[in-house]
Order: sequence, then structure tokens, then C-alpha cells
Amino acid sequence: MRRTATMTLVLILSAIPLDAQTPEKPAREFTIDVPESRIEFFVASSEGDVNGTFKFWKGEFTVATPGVPESATLSLEISARSMTTGDGVKNKMIKGKDFFYVEEYPTVSFTSTKVIPSSDPNKFQAQGDFTLRGVTKSVTLQVILDRESKGGGQIYADLSFDRRDFGMTHSVPFVRVGDSVRVRLDLYIVAKPVAGGARP
Repeated sequence: MRRTATMTLVLILSAIPLDAQTPEKPAREFTIDVPESRIEFFVASSEGDVNGTFKFWKGEFTVATPGVPESATLSLEISARSMTTGDGVKNKMIKGKDFFYVEEYPTVSFTSTKVIPSSDPNKFQAQGDFTLRGVTKSVTLQVILDRESKGGGQIYADLSFDRRDFGMTHSVPFVRVGDSVRVRLDLYIVAKPVAGGARP
């Protein structure tokens, strides 16, 4: 009788750690649908606002712990050469040495380092490293998430930077170009299937 009771106690105690452990949810990875997304910039000038769009780029968005915004990471690699304003003269000027200098620095990138949530679960800040013309500076994206029922949705983000911080110190003869450049992201994300068919 004592042996049976002892074995039962051992089995119960052995089961406690197993029952106490909650399986971790796998990280959620998302595909950024580039054709449905858009990355563009705006800068003011005395001759009117200049608006440019980047045609080619790639990015990754991952949430390490589902439901926890602080665990999200976003990285983007943008082809500076693919930028277009829709005007050949403006394109040549903006891609030249005084501005993006695409021949020497063909890539613009952003890699998040920290996500700061707010009281609104769909609004947060994403701090990260922004690299332009070979110079890396810390910037903050203001992010709004428009969720879809299937786990994906839209990411809207804005950042502004001083072009002089990245070596864009020149202007255009007889034209006053603003120092502040605004970048706007409109990213459409689709959740990748979870391994084993598990629900998110």
C-alpha cells in the first residue's frame, strides 16, 4: 500500500512541471506585398513640393510574440536608383551628388531597434536606424496599424528627417529647397501560414 502511494505521489509531482508550462506561441512572420504597398517622400521648395516614389524595395516584418507590439521588428531595403518624381529633370537633380547620390549610395535602409506601444493597440512608435548616403541616424516612425481579420493588414508610417544630417547640404540655384524631408510608408502585410496549420 505504501509503495503504491509513493509511486502515485512521484507521478503527480513529475506531472506538475509539465502542467505548469504553457507552450510558447511561435513568432508570426509577415510578407510585405510590394505591388500593393508604397514608399514615397516629400520635400518643399520655392517652386512647389517635390514628391518622389521608390519603385523597387524589399522588407521584412515579424512579431516575435503574437499580441505583443514591443516584440515586432521591421526592416526595409530600398533601391535609391528606383526613385522617380515623374519628371526627368527633377529625377536627375535628386539622384545626383547634391541629394541622394545614387551612383555612390544605391541603397536606403531602415531597421527597427525598439517599438514603443501606446494606449491605442493600433498606434505605436518604431525607433530604428535609418541609413542614407552612407550615414546612419536614429529616427522614429509614427505607426498606425489597420488590422484585418486574417492576421494581416496595412501599416501606415511617417518619419521626417533633416537632409543636412545626411550630407544633403546643397540647394538648387535660384530655388529654395526645404531642409525637412518627409517619408511616408503604406505597407500591405499578409500573415504567413503557421507551421502545422495552427491558428494564430
